[in-house]
Amino acid sequence: MIEEFATSLIDGDKLKNFLDFNTFLKTNKVSKGSTGANGWSVRYKKKIICHFRIHNGYWLIYFFKDKELLEKSEKYVTDELKDFILNNINTTLGCRNCKGVENIIIYGQIFPKVCGCQLLLLNNPEEKILEYAKELVLINKTIANEIAAVRNEV
Repeated sequence: MIEEFATSLIDGDKLKNFLDFNTFLKTNKVSKGSTGANGWSVRYKKKIICHFRIHNGYWLIYFFKDKELLEKSEKYVTDELKDFILNNINTTLGCRNCKGVENIIIYGQIFPKVCGCQLLLLNNPEEKILEYAKELVLINKTIANEIAAVRNEV
């Protein structure tokens, strides 16, 4: 069970915030599947809407591995959420799983190089950041519904 696993690796506010996010995911009826290495993908209507990982002492959430969700999200994000996303793009030169993506345009702003796997990476999200993450889950769920409807997967 994810909750027991989290309790064995994180504590305090980090654990409280993780459990809050996990409860939010359950309440919003998304499925979670293990990706190995302490990670889970969060799916809705055949789309991965985010991922999360739990490690010794910290946890993280990442969004937009699926570029279709990123492209379709702009019409749903508020200016505040858009600013948050743009200010938190993972501009590492790539992770162990990718070599990065060059010259990507996100909401009209060009980024010379970003991680292609963990485009928006949130480490140990505190309450306000967790609210943004929840908002993104709901937006991605809405987009997944639209895509499923177009593909007759409803």
